[in-house]
This record gives sequence, structure tokens and C-alpha cells, in this order.
Amino acid sequence: MKKKYSKLFLSTLACIIGITSVFSQTSPASGSEITQIQPTIIVVPLKLEGQNYRSKIEDPINGFNVRTAINVVDNAFKSRQFITYDFVGVLESEGMKTQMSNGAQVDELDLLVKTSGADIYVTADINVTKSSSGNEVTLFLVARDAFTGAKLSTSKPGMSGKFYTEDIFKLTIKALDNIKEDFLNELQNSFTKIISEGRSISIDFVLSPTSKINFGQKVGNDGDLLSEVLSDWLSENAYKGYAQPGANMPKLLSYKDVRIPLRNPKNNRNYQITDFTRLLRKFFNGLNIQTEEPPKINGSKVVITIN
Repeated sequence: MKKKYSKLFLSTLACIIGITSVFSQTSPASGSEITQIQPTIIVVPLKLEGQNYRSKIEDPINGFNVRTAINVVDNAFKSRQFITYDFVGVLESEGMKTQMSNGAQVDELDLLVKTSGADIYVTADINVTKSSSGNEVTLFLVARDAFTGAKLSTSKPGMSGKFYTEDIFKLTIKALDNIKEDFLNELQNSFTKIISEGRSISIDFVLSPTSKINFGQKVGNDGDLLSEVLSDWLSENAYKGYAQPGANMPKLLSYKDVRIPLRNPKNNRNYQITDFTRLLRKFFNGLNIQTEEPPKINGSKVVITIN
């Protein structure tokens, strides 16, 4: 009987350990530090080129519908124990106001997402159709990684069906009910995969036209080529050592898939692409090789120019 209970205890313990490991992340450097991962989300309205968020939510005709969609989707995430950030609150924050009023050209979506600090942003597109046969709401959702822009989940169009009612809130809930389970499950699976495998970025190492160095040149004290030490460094510093090489040309050395961690193991904050490029800058400094600063970062793509 004791053996039976011992086996049951060990099986239960193994399940608990397995579940816990899905929601934790190991430090890429030491492999020993573990931090708890809890995704955060901000729901934003879909806006077209030339539009801004303030005009979207304050539009006298469709502003109410847009605000309704944000609230309904936000509540759906909260019901699944996600932490969400208030879109209007972030939009009206001092950080947003300062950046938007300083005259610089900024991407409003990029600024809003970075100001919020969310892991994921979800765009909500709502369309209200009114007719003699009833009113209908159509809702479409897309979730993206806040730091790389990678698509994590896309809903099918959610349709409420036609009803003789002016209650857009209830129609929006009906539209969401038709798509939320598949959408949220896909999002959870995608985020769990990021926790396990890291975020994916690409890195291009480019020689400037005036560069006096090339990728086949020996660097450092061990007689290794620059291309070789770059490969070794990425294998040691990429999350779980994952760095998939791409193009290899005289003026370009490309890595099409380099993984970085979701959280910074030192402070448990979001691990930024700039955290990784800072390490790269220090690496090049150690080799007495100058690079163009700051590196070009566009979404998940990094370009480092070697002078």
C-alpha cells in the first residue's frame, strides 16, 4: 500500500513540476535563474494610415462603438486571468502627451505600446451594420508581440447576428462569444511557445563602404575569423543558444532567427532588443571593432553596420 501511495505522490509531483516549467523561463547566461512569466496585454482600436487614436475614440458617429469594442475585449482577457492595461489611461498618460507634443515624428502605435509596457497588443476592429432587418456587429481581432510585431493570434470575423436592438454592447459581446475561445487559446499557445523558445529576431551584420575589416579576417587572440567569433558569440548569448544563420556574403553576414528571452533575468522586466544589441556593442568593443551607433532596429529586424 505504501508503494502505491509513493508512486501516486511521485506522479503528482512530476505533473506539478511539468506545469510550472511551462510558465517559467531560464536565464540564457547561467541556465539556473528562473523567473515567473505573466503576460500583460493592451487592447487598441484598429486605425488606418493617417488616423490617430484620439479621433477614433472621440468620433461622434463611431467613437462609442470603438470604445465598446475595447472594453468588451479587455474584459474577456481579464476573465482569463490576463493582466490588461487601460488603453485610454495610457493614451492620456504624461509620457504619451509629452512624446506626441514635442514635434518629433513618432509612430503612435509603437509609442503607445512601449509606454504601456505590455507584452502583447491586440487590435480590435468593430463594424456596426444597421438595417431594416436588424442591427449586427462584426468584430475582428489580431494579437501581436509588442516587441517584435510577430503575429500571435488572428480571429475569424465574429458576427453577432441581426437583432432588433440598439444595444451595441450586447451585440459586441455576442460577436466576441463566437470567436473568443479559439482566439484566446491560440494566443495562449503562442505565448507559451515564446516563453519556452524565446522571441525571434533577425540580425544583419553589414560592412560599411569604408570598412577596413572583412568577415574572413582574423580577430582576437585565438586566430579565429570574424565570422567564426560572431557565430560563437551568438551561440553563447542567444536564448538557449538558438541562432539560425542566413545569408553569408562578402559584405553581409545574416542570422535570420536569433532568439532572445522574454524577461531580463536580472530584474524580471521585459527583455528589450536593445538589451541584446548592447551586449553586441560591448562584444565588438572588446575586439576593437567600431560599429555604427545606434544600430538600426525595425520591428524584429536588427542591422549592425561595421565601420
